[in-house]
Amino acid sequence: MARRQSLSWVELRVGILVIASFGLLATAIIVIGGETGLFTRTYAITAYFASANGMNNGAEVWLDGVTVGNVGSVQVTGRSDPDQAVAVELNIDERFSDMILDDAIVAIKTVGLLGDSYVDVTRGDGNGNVVPPGGTIQGSGSGDIRELITGTNDVIANLEILSDEVGIITGRLRDGEGTLGRMLTDTAIFDNANAAVLEVNELVRDARTGEGTVGRLMSDSELYDRMTEMLERFESIADTVENGEGTLAKLLNDSTIYDEAADMVARANGLIGRIESGEGTLGKLSSDDALYDSLLTAVDEITTMVSNVANSEGTLGKLINEPSLHDNLNLTISEVLKLVYDFRQDPGKFLTINFRLF
Repeated sequence: MARRQSLSWVELRVGILVIASFGLLATAIIVIGGETGLFTRTYAITAYFASANGMNNGAEVWLDGVTVGNVGSVQVTGRSDPDQAVAVELNIDERFSDMILDDAIVAIKTVGLLGDSYVDVTRGDGNGNVVPPGGTIQGSGSGDIRELITGTNDVIANLEILSDEVGIITGRLRDGEGTLGRMLTDTAIFDNANAAVLEVNELVRDARTGEGTVGRLMSDSELYDRMTEMLERFESIADTVENGEGTLAKLLNDSTIYDEAADMVARANGLIGRIESGEGTLGKLSSDDALYDSLLTAVDEITTMVSNVANSEGTLGKLINEPSLHDNLNLTISEVLKLVYDFRQDPGKFLTINFRLF
């Protein structure tokens, strides 16, 4: 009988230990759960999303980065609106009921790169209405890290293509193809550049030593002295002009020439006025049509005379155009030349003197 009582006491102690363990576990759960623990009063609202993005029951709900509730359920709605394909029930602490308005931004995000999903609520501008218990709110789409990682395949493919293109360009450069390739592989460009540098060095050396035109300009003070002397002369001329000395000074300072020029312009204007009014010989020549008619008649007569001469009409025309005159003149000249020749050969033949007394 004593042994039976001892076993019962052991069992009792084990039971007390188990109950105490469950109590400690419940306390730990309440402590870990914090404000969203088992005994927190919550209210439920429904958020609609186009995709759940791996959302599970019990996921946390954040309001401006603070945990304010949990996800009660995730269900497919079957609605025609693609933005309301998934309904997520949010169990939120009643203490934050007046902070979630219908203009809030609700999105499904993930913790870290591949962490658990959670519902992030960001308050709007405060002009919206409070979402009541059992109310609904439209969620917004957000980039899921898994989608971003999946989308990197296209980026990697593009990088591979770009790498191939860079390899091709590098190969062409290495083979000396194209302008850049020739610049990298052909030594002629380096030789030309080196020669140009040598020429520049030689030019600088000549300039330093005073050789050549540039060197003399840089080292010889003669040009500077001449320019200084020329500037001094210009200053002297300017002083002379300012003092009213010399012809240039009189041209600039004396008003006599201006007055004479103005008087001459006035006279010219008067002369032009007289010519325009037809006064005097020049005026009649410029305004009277008789001179023009006379000149026109004279030109016509000269034109007629030239035409008659060209047509061999009249004495002058025949003299100019008749070939017989040229032939006769040529024949006469030939006879004269023969006569002169015969006279030179035998003058006595032509010079006979007869003396008679009776």
